[in-house]
Amino acid sequence: MNTYWQLLLATSCCLFGLAGCSHRPANYPETAPVSGTVTLDGKPLAAATICFSPSEGRSSSAVTDQAGRYELHYAGRVTGAMLGTHRVTISKVVPDEKMKASLSAEDRGLLDAGEFSLPFVESLPSRYRGLNSELSAEVKPQRNVFDFNLTSKE
Repeated sequence: MNTYWQLLLATSCCLFGLAGCSHRPANYPETAPVSGTVTLDGKPLAAATICFSPSEGRSSSAVTDQAGRYELHYAGRVTGAMLGTHRVTISKVVPDEKMKASLSAEDRGLLDAGEFSLPFVESLPSRYRGLNSELSAEVKPQRNVFDFNLTSKE
């Protein structure tokens, strides 16, 4: 009989402990999972930064993988994004190949030897970046999937 009560007490403590657990600290706003895929001209866009920004509050962001997939991160262990309407921005910086083409043979040798690196430039059209981004999304209290099919034409 003593073992029965010990088991019941241990089970009750575990259940009450789990009831109080959450993936989100109490002072954080409600968030929901957000994932999707980003393509550029029909091809997966790898290593792009995607950011969901609400009108008030903290933004969520992610970096796309080789297949263009992303899963937003809010803060700490909290994933997803705040509920509501978000301005979505997508950015991808790449080494400035135009500058590389203008380097002298000597400078190209230094570049290849790792003595310096090229500056980075934005590779996506401005309509996907910054405050003027034409992209938006409405995050709802469920699993959200937003795919963005971008084009390289300005």
